[in-house]
Amino acid sequence: MRKNYKILLALLTVVLLFAAGCGGSKDAGTKPEAADGTKQLIMALDPDYETFDPGLAYEAYALLVLHPVYDTLMQFEDNLDAPIYGIAESHELSKDGLSYAFKLRKGIKFASGNALTSQDVKWSVERSMNLKGNGSFLADGIKSIETPDSDTVVFNLKGQDASFLTKLTYNAFGVIDSKVAMENGATNAVDANTADKAKLWFDTHSAGSGPYMIESYTPKVEVVLARNKNYWGKAPYYDKVVLKAISDPGTQLMMLEKGDIDIAFNLGPEHVKQIQDKPGIEIKKAQSMTLTFLLMNRDPKIGGPIANPNVQKAIRLVLDYQGMQTIAGEGSITPVAPFQVGFLGTLPPRDPKTAQNIEKAKELMKKAGYEKGFKTTLEVATLAVEGMDLPTLAQKVQNDLLQIGIETEIKTSDIMVALDPYRKGTQALSLWYWGPDYPDPNTQLAFLPGNPVGLRANWTADMNPELAELGKKAAVEVDKATRVKNLEEIQKMMDEDSAFDVLLQHARHYATRDNIQGTDYIDLYKIDLKDVSAK
Repeated sequence: MRKNYKILLALLTVVLLFAAGCGGSKDAGTKPEAADGTKQLIMALDPDYETFDPGLAYEAYALLVLHPVYDTLMQFEDNLDAPIYGIAESHELSKDGLSYAFKLRKGIKFASGNALTSQDVKWSVERSMNLKGNGSFLADGIKSIETPDSDTVVFNLKGQDASFLTKLTYNAFGVIDSKVAMENGATNAVDANTADKAKLWFDTHSAGSGPYMIESYTPKVEVVLARNKNYWGKAPYYDKVVLKAISDPGTQLMMLEKGDIDIAFNLGPEHVKQIQDKPGIEIKKAQSMTLTFLLMNRDPKIGGPIANPNVQKAIRLVLDYQGMQTIAGEGSITPVAPFQVGFLGTLPPRDPKTAQNIEKAKELMKKAGYEKGFKTTLEVATLAVEGMDLPTLAQKVQNDLLQIGIETEIKTSDIMVALDPYRKGTQALSLWYWGPDYPDPNTQLAFLPGNPVGLRANWTADMNPELAELGKKAAVEVDKATRVKNLEEIQKMMDEDSAFDVLLQHARHYATRDNIQGTDYIDLYKIDLKDVSAK
């Protein structure tokens, strides 16, 4: 018995030591290595991406994946003050401001081992242009692309564009291995929007030169990135990055506390309070450039009473912005128009204490002929924006509108379902969010009448030709003082007449295990995954 007791005691000691070791790893953060010995980063987020085809992707979280996979001529690092070179090493601008000539870094290879040349740059951009996807408008100003030699690419523009260098940071300008892409159904031909058959391939594969490659993608479950062994720059710390689709912030928080993930990216202010003093967790806060806004359709056949400009102005006046900021959490603000505070020329945000004017809103409803109100639908996607539940905000809008007799039926749908009618301009009244495509106020001109987002509300240029014309001037103005003046005037005009109402510019709340570093927020990419490492 004594011998058996000693054996039993020894076995028990081994079990306890093993359990203690497992528990210790949770306290210190997630295990740095997976079962196969690879170092992996696990991040939980509530994503909106639909595709990883760089010529088609347009959603707010797409660049989180595409930036570390596809290199661009220009990129951002640390902040959004000004772009720096990516795979370009220099550029020259012609005297007339219409031609940009870029010299490429030498020796860059794609993940396949193929050399990256100026022909790949030309092919990739032409494909994005001809696919005619949602981000193709960024290349509308390009007249032609030339490749004098394998290391030089020249963009000839139709007109001056002060934001051209920043546009080049967007994934529509991501450089694709044209040889591999064509082998899998891609084309840069003029009819690429019908002839290109590579979208599904791009969703689960990649043909870039960035530090990571797409290893797998299971929609609504996870994306797995694997290190590109042929990467020309400094190798990233992690062998793999796993992006888990976890829509509920509470679940993200629980997984972070347990040590199942390294980063919980969609936390609200209430979740931050719960982990304020938790050991092993670091809270991160930053100013986001994400907007939440109401779309109010200007087509009477779709919007009905909502299409009336006086009704739309009444809606802007009746809403309780202070209450909305409380829902969104500390750090949120309400811009006057769809121009983020932080951009050149943006007016100071609304004072939430004085912005609401219910009596004036009622007068405008009477003037529009809807003194007794009306019924309509309010469409919203079921997801969280910067940790805030969109349907919850929709309920706040619903209650506020009752004060001027507008009864709304909230219609919720999955983001991938909701995007279709939004982009086709068939929603009467809907709640949406927006992140800038590139960090320049020119990107916000998309909301003007006759421009891409404006047309989603069927707000055509002829409905406000003065505003539409001013937008055209602002897009090409290179003199800073004149540009600021134009931008300020645009916002003042949109405060009086607009098919949109900006409700919030969000703050960003997220958290990491305290052994994770390199996770500073940069709005364009959210987090630059190549920079993340463990202590």
